[in-house]
Amino acid sequence: MGLYVGVDIGTTAVKVILYDSDAMKVLVDVSQQYDVFTTGAAMFEQDPKQIENAIFKALRIIGEKYPKIEGIVLDSMLHSLLFLDEQFEPLGNVVPWVDERSIPQVFQIKKNRDLAQLLQKKAGCANNFAYPLFKLMWFAQNDKEKLIKSSKIVSIKDYIFYKLTGTMVSDISVASGSGFLDIHTKRWLDDLLRDLVGIDERKLPQLVPPSFEEPLSSEAAERTGFYKGTPVFIGISDAAASSIGSGAGVDDSLTISSSSSAAIRGIVSEPPKEYPSPGVWCYVVDEKYYISGVATSNGGIVFDWYVKLFSKYDHAHLIKMIEENLYDVNLHKAVLFYPFVFSERFPELDPNLSAKFLRLRGDISEAAVARSVLEGIIFNLRRIFDVVKFLPKKLERVYSTGGLTRADVWTKILATVINERIIVQSKRQGTALGAIWHLLGENHRKKAMEAIKEELEVYEPDEKLHAHYEKLYKLWCENL
Repeated sequence: MGLYVGVDIGTTAVKVILYDSDAMKVLVDVSQQYDVFTTGAAMFEQDPKQIENAIFKALRIIGEKYPKIEGIVLDSMLHSLLFLDEQFEPLGNVVPWVDERSIPQVFQIKKNRDLAQLLQKKAGCANNFAYPLFKLMWFAQNDKEKLIKSSKIVSIKDYIFYKLTGTMVSDISVASGSGFLDIHTKRWLDDLLRDLVGIDERKLPQLVPPSFEEPLSSEAAERTGFYKGTPVFIGISDAAASSIGSGAGVDDSLTISSSSSAAIRGIVSEPPKEYPSPGVWCYVVDEKYYISGVATSNGGIVFDWYVKLFSKYDHAHLIKMIEENLYDVNLHKAVLFYPFVFSERFPELDPNLSAKFLRLRGDISEAAVARSVLEGIIFNLRRIFDVVKFLPKKLERVYSTGGLTRADVWTKILATVINERIIVQSKRQGTALGAIWHLLGENHRKKAMEAIKEELEVYEPDEKLHAHYEKLYKLWCENL
């Protein structure tokens, strides 16, 4: 035991923590942001060097003060695509999950129902533009030269692990979010890649378990301040790490993650025998466990969209206004908001849905409109929850994590709408902590959760609001 550094490579920022495994406390919590930019209609990319530099800068903030640690543990976003040359340097930008250029390729697959179902059962992936498989299909049809020139096709985490250690591999956890890993055998779906993209696994990294480690290279030690040879563990996906960091166990709980996007997922001991919806996915956590659930692109980023486009107030002021008027409810005056600012992924991909307000009138306050935006995001999560709640063998606990949990009113409304008790482990960064807890094992996670049980925040469904929200949700569904 000792000090560990957790590195969470997110969509728009890297979050890095220093964790004391003996005291079971996070000692340092830092982050560095980077950009997602548009390169064309529905095309979004990121500069891999900007991401790399942000990660090394965040690591150095800790490494300069704590050069001697037990290890660095990574987690990252599940769906990213990067082409590398013979020297393993980037051939262009990272294509992240938010990029929608491959929507036509998704519908090509959906036309073949047997193939679409095969992908879900073998790769555990829904038919969705987020997956690198469909982006590779787009490149094969629109920019084949990029495929031909590439020496390796990797995720952003594979690239960062290489920059830290000099070793090019891919962990089975993040690889399972590619759309071309067999989640049952933990092997690349080589035949599928040949048929759909025209490449084979020689262009892909060697697969390794999340516990795989390599020593920190001399160059990386110089850049970070940590001692050369410090173990670097490749780790798991941010989806798995977020659930573990929230406190979730196996087959008994769900985690509602509410950040820019949103997801409801549970760690399970086996993939679903039958997928209850085309939008349900199942990824690998490690050699033993899986994580299954549903994601939506329309999470907290929708509230950001509303604030920037329509409001004269900032986020904090709007949240305060909603809190102050929480019990001022009138079903006949309630505004309905449908949060489909971005292509919706549940119950299956629908790029034609769009955001809308209903029942706007001249006497509606800005607090009521802002509240309807939060409620619309939550009502969409309720649709998802009603399907996902059957994935664990027995649902005993619901956890909540992500940026929106910093607003108490968000979790109060969420608990009431889904009619479940919600536990919030921490309003700080918990995903990087989850990656460390996974490395240290289930016994350590349980002890750590026991150690912080007095810090847990519990939100019960609000009896004063429950009947109102049941009626309002029904009205929302009728106008969907």
